Amino acid sequence: MKKFLIAGIIALITITAWYYIRHPIGEKAIINGQEIRLMLAVTEAEKEKGLGYRDALAAGSGMLFVYDHPDRYGFWMKGMRFPLDFIWINGNKVADISQNIPQPVNDTAQPVSLAPKVPADKVLEVNAGVIQSLGIRVGDLVQFVN
Repeated sequence: MKKFLIAGIIALITITAWYYIRHPIGEKAIINGQEIRLMLAVTEAEKEKGLGYRDALAAGSGMLFVYDHPDRYGFWMKGMRFPLDFIWINGNKVADISQNIPQPVNDTAQPVSLAPKVPADKVLEVNAGVIQSLGIRVGDLVQFVN
């Protein structure tokens, strides 16, 4: 049993390293000349939790969800305590935007579900209002830098 656990951990580390080599993502995204500090959600557990159950997201930061191929990935606001904007990215361009998505009114309310109109391979969640304040539009270039 212990050998299988060790082998599994080694395999996970290898796959994660391989993924980041093939899909390098920097520590920041730059859109319209504005930097957004990134937290990455790459594993299924990270994607499932997302920003849920946090009380706030620091200004100028966001969580980037990374996928291995473009698709119309669905998201929901389960466990969210503050509203978000979603920037759907395909390659290095903004493919779609969703603004001011509200958090559930309480823990038993049905959370909002959403998906982009077109396929995307990355999704950047930021505080509500960021899309408007930065003037982000579909087609804008997204740069990932360290």
